[in-house]
Amino acid sequence: MPYFKSASSLRSDSTDMDLEGLAEGELAKLQRQFRLLEGNRHAYALESREIIRRQMAEVKRLEKENEDLLRRQAVAEARSNMKQEKVKSDTLRSLLGQRDEVEQQIIQEKKRIAQLDKEIQSWQKQLAERKQMAGSETLIQEQKAHLQKRIETVENQLDKASSEFSSQLVLNSQLREDLEILRVGHDRFELLYKQLEMELLNTRKAIGAIISTSSAAYDARDEAQARLSQLQEKAAKDRRQHETEVKELDRILDNDRRMSEFIAIKLQERVLTEEALRAKKKKDEERKRKDPEEELFESYNVAMDKILEITDSAHLNVALNKYIKGEEDNFAQFNYVNEQNNQKEQLWEHISELCREIEEVRKQENQKEMEQLSRLQEAEAQQEEIVKQGNQTALKLKAIQKIWDQFKNAIESLFWKLQCDHSALENMLGGTTTARDENVAIYLGLIEQKANDLLTMYSFSLAEEQDRPYDTVETAQLLLGQTPETRPQPIHLRPPTAGPGHEPIAEEDQRPLTHEELKEKVLKDVLSKAGALSLKKHLHSEAATIHSGSAASKK
Repeated sequence: MPYFKSASSLRSDSTDMDLEGLAEGELAKLQRQFRLLEGNRHAYALESREIIRRQMAEVKRLEKENEDLLRRQAVAEARSNMKQEKVKSDTLRSLLGQRDEVEQQIIQEKKRIAQLDKEIQSWQKQLAERKQMAGSETLIQEQKAHLQKRIETVENQLDKASSEFSSQLVLNSQLREDLEILRVGHDRFELLYKQLEMELLNTRKAIGAIISTSSAAYDARDEAQARLSQLQEKAAKDRRQHETEVKELDRILDNDRRMSEFIAIKLQERVLTEEALRAKKKKDEERKRKDPEEELFESYNVAMDKILEITDSAHLNVALNKYIKGEEDNFAQFNYVNEQNNQKEQLWEHISELCREIEEVRKQENQKEMEQLSRLQEAEAQQEEIVKQGNQTALKLKAIQKIWDQFKNAIESLFWKLQCDHSALENMLGGTTTARDENVAIYLGLIEQKANDLLTMYSFSLAEEQDRPYDTVETAQLLLGQTPETRPQPIHLRPPTAGPGHEPIAEEDQRPLTHEELKEKVLKDVLSKAGALSLKKHLHSEAATIHSGSAASKK
């Protein structure tokens, strides 16, 4: 009998020690997991705050640049740039939505971690109480089974939290890549905008140069026409003067010709008179046959009388002077006529030269006028092309403005259909509730907030209808527009169990792990858990052997 009591007390002590060891091991494991979760939560919170701060700064910068670009959008913009800008704005809106979702998930994770802390504390209290209340082996086994079930539940929650943490890390990397793509697209858009602005500036310079050239061409044309009219007037005036001079010369030549004819007639009459006198003289000589000297004297007297009669002079000297004067006048008139003929020839040569110069000037003016006309036509064609492009740009701008007005009307209609909170809108906008260019972003933010609330309510009501716990991951997928089939499968990470060979908490457990590090850690945890399970089975077999031996001795 004393031996039986000692064996029973020994079995009870060993069972209590095993339970206490298991409970302490589980408690140590839970504490280590809690420290790991706390470290991961702290690191994740820091990283999330830093990422959110960067994203907020980036979003503010992008919004500012977007507003600047929208103000400068009226210059000239192709439809492809507008589509790219629309895609970028949609991507930015989705990133902003994802940022809000990440913030919500961070808040939920904080709440979940606080809940886990409360549960750990409550279980610690229950464990202490049940240690005091445990008096029988059945109660200890029930506590052990319940504790094991709770441990598995906590492990499952830890696995779920780890998978969500990994998905958040993947989402953060995707957000970084999207921001980098947006930054590259923005730089490309800036480069294209500068090129278009430079082309527009060059086009304006070319238009200014063409306008100045056409103005100079018009001025040169007017000057050439004025000079040509002056030359034509001068040529007409010279022609009239030349015709007057030619008429005067013709009159003088006609007068000289008449004078020459008169002198020739007079000379011929004089010659005839001299012949008649010689004939008469000859007859007188034959008739009288007087002295030759007397006859010569008489003939001289007759000739002198004839000359005096012809010249109507009283003396021979007067007649001789008249004759010499007439000859001198005839010679002077002959020289004058020759001089006038020479001047006439020179005038004709000068007139011909002027006509040639006028013809050359006309040819040059016609050539210049044709060149200026061609330049003017080119400038007019370029101006028409630019005006056409400006009209097309204006039409595109009108179409874009029409689409933008329809978009604002649709946003305002959706805002009122969703029954968003317009009091906040009135407070922010100062009493106006009309969608305008300045407050479209506020409308979209309120609509997005209302849509997120509706989707969250829908997810919660769907979970209640299907009688299952509320899943924040599914809610996040609904907010992101994803389906449960497309979400990535969570990586089930089994936490290591407490055993004699478990490693202490390292410094790397206090920071987020990469994929390779996480894989190595899981392999180590699986191997250590396998060793702990084999040790646990060995202890259970020894306890069963002792229990069977004590039962046999009792019988």
